[in-house]
Amino acid sequence: MSKLTREQKIEIYEKRKQGRSISSLSKEYAILIGNVKYLIRLLDKHGESILRKDKNKYYPPALKEEIINRVLLQHHSVKSTAIEYGLSSDGTLINWIKCQAKMKMS
Repeated sequence: MSKLTREQKIEIYEKRKQGRSISSLSKEYAILIGNVKYLIRLLDKHGESILRKDKNKYYPPALKEEIINRVLLQHHSVKSTAIEYGLSSDGTLINWIKCQAKMKMS
């Protein structure tokens, strides 16, 4: 997936709200359909303010653990949990889960 700017993400969202298909947006911006869907859901829930303007957002270890436990112990889906907490992608949460599993194996 190509890295999109904040402005491009907002453009995608606005074009979708104007009726453009997800597949056409996927082609136009050279990103996966699933990533377009995720972006739309994220912005529907949190609005444009969720899109970071500069550096990465910091998540304290306790919050990361809470988010991970929501998936592993409460059996919520990765995608819906990532959207609920405003993560930039569900891949972030998947990586956190993998890292936690590696740490427990050590």
